Amino acid sequence: MMHKIIIATLALLVLTGCSSWRWWPWGTKKIDSGFKDPTFDMDHQPGIPKPQTVKPKKKEDTVSVERLEKLAKEGNPNAQLALGKIYFDGRVGKKKNYKKALELFHKAAALGSGPAMFNIGLCYDGGFGVAQSLKDAIAWYEKAADAGVPEAQAKMAVIAENNGDYDKAMIYLRYRAEAGDPSSLRKVGIFILNGIGTTEPPSAAIEYLKAASLKGDTRAQVKLADCYQRGMGTERNYDEMLNWLIIASQDGDPEAMTKLGYCYQKGMGCTKNTDMAVTWFRAAATLGYAPAQVYLGHCYRDGYGVPMDRVMAAEYYRLAAEQGDAIGEASLAEAYLDGIGIKKDLKEAFTYMKRAADQGYAPAQFQLAGFYAGGIGTDVDEKEALKYYKYAADNGDIASCYAVGMRYFYGIGTEKDKEAAKDYWTRAAGKGNEEAALKLKECFPGE
Repeated sequence: MMHKIIIATLALLVLTGCSSWRWWPWGTKKIDSGFKDPTFDMDHQPGIPKPQTVKPKKKEDTVSVERLEKLAKEGNPNAQLALGKIYFDGRVGKKKNYKKALELFHKAAALGSGPAMFNIGLCYDGGFGVAQSLKDAIAWYEKAADAGVPEAQAKMAVIAENNGDYDKAMIYLRYRAEAGDPSSLRKVGIFILNGIGTTEPPSAAIEYLKAASLKGDTRAQVKLADCYQRGMGTERNYDEMLNWLIIASQDGDPEAMTKLGYCYQKGMGCTKNTDMAVTWFRAAATLGYAPAQVYLGHCYRDGYGVPMDRVMAAEYYRLAAEQGDAIGEASLAEAYLDGIGIKKDLKEAFTYMKRAADQGYAPAQFQLAGFYAGGIGTDVDEKEALKYYKYAADNGDIASCYAVGMRYFYGIGTEKDKEAAKDYWTRAAGKGNEEAALKLKECFPGE
């Protein structure tokens, strides 16, 4: 499916118009999450029946519907839209009639009503009064978006992005950004930083991220802190980095909390403070943020800011690993490998290291290659060892570049290929690997 059917969006049906509505970095999986549990109004708490009340029928309700029907027949698009909403919801004495509602929405849309176009899209999306058709739903969403309906523009931006059409996504994101929508301002900034949907330089992203940050968007604040930390699109500025991390942390953003803890741990933009580092790691870990759980586990493993407790370290690694965090999985694998805070178990070490490696985590890929080469927790398999060394090398791991070169030169897990060995050793030597540099001189003298 091109996108999920969100029945809740039917609440956006309107009467006469629409209203606006371990390294750095880490934690990309939850970058746009709200990190909040769902809440319920008193009348909507699970298991509590809503109080039943009977309201007397008001004469003016009948009169208003009659007036709407008269205006709708005369071709008033606002009346057609309002009457369609009544039939859709089954209000004011009218039974639910999706087909009648859709008919009225079509009449209003034909007269240029953007909200009606959006409502037609919702009907096709959910199969209300018509056969479900995502293709037709998207077509109507796009018409509504082009007519200036904010909700439709937001939906089209998501649909286009999910379909990989970043140019179109950027068009609709800019509409919402120009209207001051914080999340759209942030997304435009991120698109610019990633070079998708635009050819603007990274420096153009900073203004969008600042605008979203000033509107209280914590995800933009964290991204802006990243830019200042790396010097991406702007000059490196640890003071600004720390400022935005503190603001986002005070609003409860767990990624900001973890990065703030990292700053205190390393003395980045501030004085080193082990107590503050642990405090922020713990705060984010308590919220279930996996990278913070890994860092807190490291603190317990090494006795950094807390009494050394390797059992506790392993427990925090497990919490992160259970969420699929690659570094948590690799850390738990190392705990099983060495029996740190947990019973030594080579098969479990292999299992968790492979999970981390298959997520593209280069250190885990390097370690897993060693497991295959040494038969640790698995059978010896030099072909698999070479495969994971190459994965890690392609992900920038220099030691793996050297290892791949060795295997190609001596024909371990593959046919001998001296030119391939030379290429990998050259890559490693270029990054400062002395062993690779020596191998080049030894095996390719005079070249």
